[in-house]
Amino acid sequence: MNESIEIVPGQSLAGIKLNENINDIFAKISEYYIIEEKDGVLLLNNGAITIGHENGGVIYSVMCDKTFKGIYNNKLWAGMSLKDVLDHSSKQVALGGCVVVDGINGIGLPLPDGYDDFEIITDFLPIDFIFEYLSIFRI
Repeated sequence: MNESIEIVPGQSLAGIKLNENINDIFAKISEYYIIEEKDGVLLLNNGAITIGHENGGVIYSVMCDKTFKGIYNNKLWAGMSLKDVLDHSSKQVALGGCVVVDGINGIGLPLPDGYDDFEIITDFLPIDFIFEYLSIFRI
């Protein structure tokens, strides 16, 4: 565990792995991050990274905001605009409240509340819309 910017869809973000138990990694992440628990999730460095975990502590998602410097495959990053999404991908679908691009499962850009499905993404979001977060989730 370190201050990694690596992103692995369906597996990890910033060295925090899905399916690990939050209790097992808490001491390690506290060396690198300021940790706050809020609404059943852990916020690292004031929300730069958000860890979702089940009641038993098993991590099911890791999300970063636009202050996180990681970029996945020069294709996805937090803080990208809808124009960036269209320029860096050929296909966009809604899956579990996220925009998933080019069939890459386990990574997505969370959609605004109430927009969990679309035929064409530009039908409801303006081209300059900013996706504030990037999420890694179980496949």
